Amino acid sequence: MVGTVAACAVLSGLSACSGSGDDEPTAAPDTRHDDATPSSSAPTHSPSSSGPTESTSPPVSKTALTFSPKSGGKHLDDCQLLVPGDDPAEFLYYPVQVTANHQVDIDSIATDHTQGVVDSASWVAPSVSTTATGTVKGWPPGRIVTGDKNLQWSQRVPAVGAELDPTSGWYNVFLRVQVDPTPGDSAVNGIVFAYHDSGGPHTDTWVAHTTFSMDC
Repeated sequence: MVGTVAACAVLSGLSACSGSGDDEPTAAPDTRHDDATPSSSAPTHSPSSSGPTESTSPPVSKTALTFSPKSGGKHLDDCQLLVPGDDPAEFLYYPVQVTANHQVDIDSIATDHTQGVVDSASWVAPSVSTTATGTVKGWPPGRIVTGDKNLQWSQRVPAVGAELDPTSGWYNVFLRVQVDPTPGDSAVNGIVFAYHDSGGPHTDTWVAHTTFSMDC
């Protein structure tokens, strides 16, 4: 669902249109070389068959995104309870916040999941704190989410096409996840962020493990 947008609605440093950011840093070429000392006292000369070549290094790929909590942390395993009658169970999943070190445009935010999990929608919203993350069962979310000033639920925009501004700090990441209880245990193993900047398209995965089960 990508289209041309004639105007961008900017909201606390967040807009739902595409843009471009600063260039990625590149590594300086390694020009160091060592002089060899001949083992014989007589001078030797080995002409080169070709002229000198310039050594260059490819651009260094540096992620533009920083996550809170950090990817793959020690305390990021979770279990969400399913019960008979869930058809499907619905969750608001917001386990991580993100900030960009230069301007990026989001192409998609989706869970890395197993059978039984479906991503229904995703959003981002500017955050005033880096402490409010979690998972809430039920849809639509209640006041515990919509009334939380740190989450700023009312200021969310669709993740696809959202612009992350480095001057705006942290953003909340929200996903509406539907879980079918019939396959048995299902799992989300992280969140995949696909985005682009002036250097082209990139993908970063935030790693965490949430199991959806009737035996939590």
